[in-house]
Amino acid sequence: MDRLKLEAHPEVLCLAVQQRAKFEGWLKFELAAAASRDGASDLRVEVPLPACADRGDLGFTLDGEPYLVELKTPNSNWRLSGVESRTRPITKNISAIKADVEKMRRAGGGIVAFVLFPVPHGDQRWEAYLKRISTELDAASHCSEVGVDLADDCRATATACAFAVAGMSHSGAQ
Repeated sequence: MDRLKLEAHPEVLCLAVQQRAKFEGWLKFELAAAASRDGASDLRVEVPLPACADRGDLGFTLDGEPYLVELKTPNSNWRLSGVESRTRPITKNISAIKADVEKMRRAGGGIVAFVLFPVPHGDQRWEAYLKRISTELDAASHCSEVGVDLADDCRATATACAFAVAGMSHSGAQ
């Protein structure tokens, strides 16, 4: 996932963080536009997935290779000054990411990307959730952190991560 898309829109990211408002729809179109500028063809938002009845967030072909992408913007429940409180446990948002992984497996493979926010600046608790997902996937992740300046000299982080997900074999195993 292109962290530059997040860094290029600090006002949007700040609003999302302050309100713990998910921004998957906006990010989907930002990434679709970036893929188009990079030469992607067959670009589709809310693309029907092969081998299952689900839809993926984004599908395109780049350099002759097809890509399927599923996005999530899970908000955490960690307390931060200048950020609205929410009660949905982070574990439920992590479960939604795992469900997207299973969807990509059924579809024959793809990319699952997410932006976890807000994370207290300098806090590494998010790594435990990432490790849990990585272990279940048996896959490496690619992550980067984007700083978000909030009011009263408070700072938060949005952590962008992406995983390649292999498809299921015909026997149902990965």
